[in-house]
Amino acid sequence: MLSINSNLSALNAQTQLEKSRKNTEQTLAELASGTQLSSAAVNAANTALSQSLEAQVRGDNQASSNALDGVSMVQTADSAMAQLQSNSQQIQDLAIQAGDAALNSSNRQSLQQQVDQLTQSNSSIIQNTQYNGTSLLSSSNTLQFQVGPNGSSSNQINVNTSDLAATPANGGLNSYNANLAATGTIDISSPASALAAQAGIQSDLDTISASRTQLGATSNAFEAAYNNLQTSSLNAQAANSQISDTDYAAASAQLVQQQILGQAAIAMQGQANISQSSALSLLS
Repeated sequence: MLSINSNLSALNAQTQLEKSRKNTEQTLAELASGTQLSSAAVNAANTALSQSLEAQVRGDNQASSNALDGVSMVQTADSAMAQLQSNSQQIQDLAIQAGDAALNSSNRQSLQQQVDQLTQSNSSIIQNTQYNGTSLLSSSNTLQFQVGPNGSSSNQINVNTSDLAATPANGGLNSYNANLAATGTIDISSPASALAAQAGIQSDLDTISASRTQLGATSNAFEAAYNNLQTSSLNAQAANSQISDTDYAAASAQLVQQQILGQAAIAMQGQANISQSSALSLLS
């Protein structure tokens, strides 16, 4: 039917033109931003899922940083323990040497001075080994590290610090003295005292070895957690990319298609207007 009150062809062409314009704007936004989810209105479900994955990635990355801090703390303590172990082994060697009856008093005095230097070094290490202000060898504490994106005990690793400044009966070292200038902390001035000192130093070596074993196990736990977090973060990023990132090849093809459709809609609207004006020829 030929009418002038309603130009359905023009209205349909205008609708298609508006639809093409909106699609073109959306595609341009995707190309400009690099994401398919420039607003929640585009895809509410995928937007929510993308935000959840992003939160997981951020949580994994921060937990990875925490794990690395834990590794650094453990390494700091273990390095200090390694020096304590070396010093204590030297004291043990000197104590055994002091059991030589052929030594004179001057020889024994020289050996004692070496032992005093080593015990002073041990005492200084125990008092001064810290990580960011936290004492690692002079107090017993349990330090918790969050190594997962969820706030649960299963996502925590504990670092147990040692109190080597305590009495030997309570886990401390015989070679420790709160006075860093003290002498005679380990006495090897006579064969009898040297023999007694050997038992105390062997106890120190056993204590240090047990502490280092614990530190090694804790370090392994941190490294395992870090590796798992890196894998988890990578997988979450890949999943989020699949959901949210713009496929530039597909988006570019869509843009060309939408531009052609827009141009076609404009042309068809012009044709519809021309068709409508043909009604005037019947009145002339």
